[in-house]
Amino acid sequence: MRPTPHVLLALLALGSPGCGGEGADALVVVGLTTDMAIGFEIDAIETTTKVDGVITRAERLSYGSSGLSLPAEIEIAPAQDGAEVELSVAAFRDGEAAPVVKRTVATRAAGGRRLLLPVSLDAACSGVACAAGATCAAGMCVDPFVDPSGLDDHDPTWIASASDACKTRSSGDPEIVMGQGESAFAPLEEGEVLPIEAGLQGGHHVWLALRVAGLRQMGLRLTVGGHFPELAFELVPFTALVALRRAGEGRCEIYGIRFRVDRGLPVESVRGQALDVEITLEDPNGDVATAAQRIVIAP
Repeated sequence: MRPTPHVLLALLALGSPGCGGEGADALVVVGLTTDMAIGFEIDAIETTTKVDGVITRAERLSYGSSGLSLPAEIEIAPAQDGAEVELSVAAFRDGEAAPVVKRTVATRAAGGRRLLLPVSLDAACSGVACAAGATCAAGMCVDPFVDPSGLDDHDPTWIASASDACKTRSSGDPEIVMGQGESAFAPLEEGEVLPIEAGLQGGHHVWLALRVAGLRQMGLRLTVGGHFPELAFELVPFTALVALRRAGEGRCEIYGIRFRVDRGLPVESVRGQALDVEITLEDPNGDVATAAQRIVIAP
């Protein structure tokens, strides 16, 4: 989560003799994760990092406008061996002043090491108030301090195996199930007749949906294509970057996928026709799931 031109920041960079300079070779990288869906359950986070009690950075990131994406890394300023390093983070929903969850974590910098400090924002901590000097993790109030001897050295590949709102250690192989629906997921049978709607900017479309397992919640590339077998006509595929929402019982979903069925064809020619739809979903790790199903366009 490094600042970019598209990130709305409130950034403080305050130097002090204890926060860097000669001999400051101890680094801490926070690995920030969440089991809540970004853009649905969390819309923004505020983070503050301190070294020996001095604020080195304060930042706010929002979904959409500021590029909030988790899991992510927060690198804390280089510190002297033994310096106390602390991160405070609060997660918010749009339009709400009170945070959904808050978390504080601290450790000590270790000279010559680049430590990975895991920090999770847990849904189980929503509404949990801890006493002063404690923080909530996995629904329980715990000591925010983590001894550096119990931390691994930073390895940037940790993100590939990090759990998130949709891809957990129990998710299994990537899988998608094709469904239908503009505002909710509904099952879709092979050969089911789907109505088409006229779009505001022309063309006619059907509403598709997906039920997803084993893929990350954010940054997925969706590709949808189709073939009319009786017309021997291939629809031009479209792609989009999408995010999933949690749907309970370890499932995630996306609905309201608008697939135009008359691109390059008169709409009357597709009515009553069978359409073979193919959908691919690829997450930032490169894991891919596909689904194919025949539908029939309503007469």
